[in-house]
Amino acid sequence: MIAYLSGKLLEKQTNLAIVDVGGVGYEVSIPLSTYYELGDVGSDVSMRIYTHVREDAIQLLVSKRSANEIFISA
Repeated sequence: MIAYLSGKLLEKQTNLAIVDVGGVGYEVSIPLSTYYELGDVGSDVSMRIYTHVREDAIQLLVSKRSANEIFISA
């Protein structure tokens, strides 16, 4: 289970972000409020993750706790 990601923000859209962690891009579903808190593409970000596993998909979501704890460093 993935519980935390820290890396460079490669892409952000209103409902998802892609975070590069050691050369692997993780697509994370985000709420609109997190979109505005993330900062610019290329910035360093860290976030707590909820891993949602279904029969047909594995989804990474910003945890509710993390939505208020997005860390952006210069």
